[in-house]
Amino acid sequence: MKLKKMMTVGLASLTLLGVTAPAAFADKVAIEPIFTYGESLTAAQLEETRETLGVAEGTNELVVAVSELNGLLQDDYPYSQVYSSTYITPADSDGAVSVEILTPETITAITEAQYKNAAITAGAIDVDIKVASAVKVDGSGALAGVYKAFADAGNTLDAAAVEVAQEELAVTSAVTEENQANSGYSDELMNAAIVEMKQDIQEAKDANNGTLSADEIRQIVEDVLKNYNLDTILSSDNIANIQNLMINFGDINLTVEQKEQIAAFGEELQATGGKLFEQAKTAWSTVDQEQLKEDGMGIWESIVQFFTNLFGGNDSTTTETE
Repeated sequence: MKLKKMMTVGLASLTLLGVTAPAAFADKVAIEPIFTYGESLTAAQLEETRETLGVAEGTNELVVAVSELNGLLQDDYPYSQVYSSTYITPADSDGAVSVEILTPETITAITEAQYKNAAITAGAIDVDIKVASAVKVDGSGALAGVYKAFADAGNTLDAAAVEVAQEELAVTSAVTEENQANSGYSDELMNAAIVEMKQDIQEAKDANNGTLSADEIRQIVEDVLKNYNLDTILSSDNIANIQNLMINFGDINLTVEQKEQIAAFGEELQATGGKLFEQAKTAWSTVDQEQLKEDGMGIWESIVQFFTNLFGGNDSTTTETE
């Protein structure tokens, strides 16, 4: 699913890409630093992007071609150019994923929170991801670059999971674009709600032998939106799109590491979310980390880290899909 032309304001948040973790890996697979860049960059823009991202000399580089975007992003958008780029480096942060958009003025549709949420859904752990673009684009090209980087490192991405991740980015970006001016709404609040929906869905699946009906997932979405006081702000179409997204998310089987990072990310959003979060009736502090560990499989660090494939696209020099 592609991101259509979205906001002209650089929001600073996040939301997700979905890549199903392959069966458990016995040992954590480290990823070498890698720089992915769009083929539409001129030589001068490419050098500028390297400097902006702080790419170390000798870092492996991968070019992302326009012709690859549909395959990487699992969509059929008629891409014509790609500019946004990423610098992915390994981290030692207890599985955490960090995302930093260094040129928020030129990444117009996808926020840090959205990238991170997506990366976690995709299975990324222990990686730092920096994103930048020399021209104004939506940021989807960078995401494609992340996908390519991990595939190049030998980590196979699940096509269906990538499609869910793309859907998440599209849905959450569209919801924020439509509601950002509404009192009581913030991108961070919406993304925290998305994270809690994921957690609630996974807990319900774990308690029900891995299955959950579409109606049960719809009810979880409604309950979480109400808890975050978003049920009266979002339109019926917004809510329906989120419900459909979460139904698709429910088909993904997450590793223990992904579950832990989802919980940690929700706590992080709440800790920095400001007054709107004070009114949200949530329960991040009750997350049972030990139980999550007991449930689990081995580390999937292959990291497909999606986010690992972070933001891809058909970057345009205006607020267009990258």
